[in-house]
Amino acid sequence: MFNFGPPTQLRPSSYVCGLYYTLSDATNSQLEKYYLPQIELQAHSTILSTTSRTTLRQIFSNPSDTKGIKKVRYTFPLYDSVSVVGFTCQVGDRTILGEVKEKEKAKQVFQEAVSRGETASLFEQLPEAADAFTTTIGNIPPGANVIIKITYLGELKHDAEVDGIRFTIPMIICPRYGKQPPHLSPFSRKAHGNGISIIVDTEMGEGSFVQQIRSPSHPIAVSMGTTSFAPSAKPKMTKASATLSLSSAQLDSDFVLQIIAKDTGVPKAILESHPTIPNQRALMATLVPKFSLPPEKPEVVFVCDRSGSMSGSRITLVRQALQVFLKSLPVGVKFNICSFGSNYSFLWPKSKTYSQHTLDEAVRHVETFDANFGGTEIFQPLKGTIDQRYKDIPLEVMLLTDGEIWNQIALFSYLNKEVTATKAPIRVFTLGVGNGVSHSLIEGVARAGNGFSQTVGEGEKMDSKVVRMLKGALSPHVDDYTLEVKYSDDGNMAVANEDDFEFVENVADNLKVKFDLTEKQEMTGSKKPISLFDPSVDPDKDEPQAKDESGESPYAHLPRIIIPRIIQAPQRIPSLFAFNRTTVYLLMGPESLRKTPKSVVLRATSAHGPLVLEIPVQVLETTGETIHQLAAKKAIAELEQGRGWLSEAKDDSEYPLKEKFESRFDDMVEREAVRLGMQFQVGGKWCSFVAVERNQANKSTDQKEKDEYEWLDVPSKDI
Repeated sequence: MFNFGPPTQLRPSSYVCGLYYTLSDATNSQLEKYYLPQIELQAHSTILSTTSRTTLRQIFSNPSDTKGIKKVRYTFPLYDSVSVVGFTCQVGDRTILGEVKEKEKAKQVFQEAVSRGETASLFEQLPEAADAFTTTIGNIPPGANVIIKITYLGELKHDAEVDGIRFTIPMIICPRYGKQPPHLSPFSRKAHGNGISIIVDTEMGEGSFVQQIRSPSHPIAVSMGTTSFAPSAKPKMTKASATLSLSSAQLDSDFVLQIIAKDTGVPKAILESHPTIPNQRALMATLVPKFSLPPEKPEVVFVCDRSGSMSGSRITLVRQALQVFLKSLPVGVKFNICSFGSNYSFLWPKSKTYSQHTLDEAVRHVETFDANFGGTEIFQPLKGTIDQRYKDIPLEVMLLTDGEIWNQIALFSYLNKEVTATKAPIRVFTLGVGNGVSHSLIEGVARAGNGFSQTVGEGEKMDSKVVRMLKGALSPHVDDYTLEVKYSDDGNMAVANEDDFEFVENVADNLKVKFDLTEKQEMTGSKKPISLFDPSVDPDKDEPQAKDESGESPYAHLPRIIIPRIIQAPQRIPSLFAFNRTTVYLLMGPESLRKTPKSVVLRATSAHGPLVLEIPVQVLETTGETIHQLAAKKAIAELEQGRGWLSEAKDDSEYPLKEKFESRFDDMVEREAVRLGMQFQVGGKWCSFVAVERNQANKSTDQKEKDEYEWLDVPSKDI
């Protein structure tokens, strides 16, 4: 065994989700969190094909009739690739509606509202982790209920074990957490609620039908043929509904739903028109290739989490998965096993050729696995695996972990550099193990590593998932996928009568951007000379900052570029694997062609010949925002992770903008993410939802009431 490396930063194990405030402990040495009781949770999800829209409603209670709270924070996790598109907060009898703004502007609006004594809320993504969001709420009166309602969209993962769709609501949205709020006593009232209610309505597209809905995690009630919002409608095989009801307001494990339907593996493309932005459209292409190319003989390294958080059933799942992986490897590949926690070690100093002898040695090694490696540090073992790889064959990394770390950004950045920037033949696949895994980590690593992810909960079958993941790792590397859009002629008979005429647009052609020359013309135009000696100038007075076209100053110093007609997300189509679903979005702006897309064509090359897949486009009859917001979230997430269309954009001279504006490029990326977030109302790293009171009619009466009770003052530096 070969050991390496000290530990680095660990994810705080005490970090839980809920509505809390902080106060100094008895020694004033540190701040302690005190949680308000959660009394009710309602979740309603609508699944359309392979996307979901969920409205989550949670009720918390201030159990004191005498003390109000100046500020509380609600922190909770959402899955990677989830797009938060709506947020409301009700405190007592006041309801406030969220609006997406640039993050610092949102904070300013929130702080000003709280200082005026108004009920306000700020909803933002944690910088440390892409799947943790926080809501800061100000001025909670005594005895008041706090109702938080968010709406979010998501792409649904393929579940290889049942060859269906996997929908999940994470348990850490409503955990069993620790300290209750003694500082709010006396408790003159007891909070009552209705526990948990989760309803999932499913509707598949025409030509498909729901075959089965089941949950490996909880007992559910299923209604086939109808949905909860139209239970008396004529039954249709495309519809179904599932319900979970619990008397407690906490989940003991992730709520997992598996939907098995006909033709979910058929590639589809759907075009949506925006309801309020003229000529704005979005296209969602779901790529599910079915092809067979001769497998390769790569180097396969299994990187296994053996930290303390993997104890119990999780390390058992790792051992079981490795047994399937090892016995499914083909003769001739190189392989190795890396164990990690606070440090890491390899079974062999260099990967060995797969044979009966090396298999037996590896199986004996796996049988000794226990969760005895301390804390969780993923960066160094992945780096060590990549550093010592064979340079003449592809490297396939299989990461098995529960993902309990905070420091995700550095890991994603490293994998982006090693896999994308260097174009090395490296792929990273992730198997999330156990209930409550960090989906942003396992999916983010797989995306940055050009692989794909799967999860296996406690008590679930895994053989099919493991075998398909291994088949993906053994498939040839294809990384030059491009997307084309074929347009219909929209009734132009003169064109329609021409033989063999097609209008085809290569999406990548939109990456050559133009600059807004207005600013340059203003600078070079005739202007009044400025005196070099002006007695009225005060050298100690700050000059006002320049403002950009939106009236804000943070981005005024940046060059103005004209947004491409079509933005693709992800900008670089990742490796496609047979029977594994990948979704690509196109944001087709108002300046895009007015013609109607009739199909999208995916092209690539391989050592065995060209690859092509043409998918007809279904045009939705009604306008909507779902596909637009999913596309915007995908584009924003890429920008946040150092990828996206701006990183690939070039000027008229084919010079990359990333190099042309090296010192300002990070700010340009932030500006673009803010533009997308505000235009399509999607939160993210640089955009937050802020909600303040808008009704000032009873302000004087409300203020009088507030003066009549005591406020529990919370340290502002922690909120």
